[in-house]
Amino acid sequence: MSWIQHPASLLAFGLFVGVFSGLMGLGGGAVIIPMLVLVFEFSQQKAHGTSLAMILSPTQIPAILNYHREHFIDWRLVLWVLPGMLAGSYFGSKIATSIPQNALKLVFGLILVYVAAYTIFGILGRQHLLRTLVLSGVLTVIALGMFFAARWYDAQA
Repeated sequence: MSWIQHPASLLAFGLFVGVFSGLMGLGGGAVIIPMLVLVFEFSQQKAHGTSLAMILSPTQIPAILNYHREHFIDWRLVLWVLPGMLAGSYFGSKIATSIPQNALKLVFGLILVYVAAYTIFGILGRQHLLRTLVLSGVLTVIALGMFFAARWYDAQA
């Protein structure tokens, strides 16, 4: 068993995803899917199915059943990651409710820029995943720079 498949690693992964979910108010798929593809080397379909099974919302049950039927869910991973996600989402929500609203909006907006860029560049194929991650990060940094430039410009007026 590789270190990435070790239960402690899976629990830590779940904790990270849970904090992200609780902090951002997102289901976690924005972090789970890229990590499953990049680190766990899942196909895009298996990453989607396993992500849905981890999040396990009642509205997603039909999709989860379909992914399960097509063998696109790694249930072992789900069962090990889920406890970490539950704990992490609690801590993420504590962080989100304790920071200023504008800071939370800025972080949320930057995450959306990153996810949008990842989605767009991801079309180029898995063989270009590292490039996709880098370009997504670059666009996020550009967006942050634009935010600070606008803030500076407004202060000058």
